[in-house]
Amino acid sequence: MSFHPTTQRLILRAPMLSDEHDVVRILNDFDVAKNLALVPVPFTEEQFRSRLMDIERNRRAGVEFLFAVTRAMDGAFIGMCGVERLETNVWEFGYWYGKPYWRQGYATEAARAVMRFAFDDLGAVMLTAGWFVDNPESGRVLEKLGFVGTGTMQRHCVSRGTEVASNRMLLTRDEFARKKAA
Repeated sequence: MSFHPTTQRLILRAPMLSDEHDVVRILNDFDVAKNLALVPVPFTEEQFRSRLMDIERNRRAGVEFLFAVTRAMDGAFIGMCGVERLETNVWEFGYWYGKPYWRQGYATEAARAVMRFAFDDLGAVMLTAGWFVDNPESGRVLEKLGFVGTGTMQRHCVSRGTEVASNRMLLTRDEFARKKAA
């Protein structure tokens, strides 16, 4: 399955080895890593290469689709966005961006393309997502996309080395279609 959408300002593509420097630099910013459950700090080149192999293997298996998000105007790597299958027709949605790219609408713009892919091409019936309670900006992005809260749970954050309260959210295919039609 080949998916390389272009939005007004962005190009989404498969992550590549040439992204190593940008990914490692961005994920070693604690302000980024602390908002992700599974990212250690420091994050190394070796960890990137291992993760890149996992991403490709999981894409071929049809269980994870993670996209490098780049700006169309200059090709700058700004972050990643994707979905991972949790169970039949239920996928977890997630994203991260480098701090220089926060609050510019990139997360919402890329997310809409990935969500459309998940619902239309992967047959997702439901997307789940979450955000740590001390990252309300991410919660606002998810709400803008149509996600609704389903509760709070404790989730381990590797970079923080502790459990952190995480707000859980949900978006159904029907609600996505209604929002898209509006």
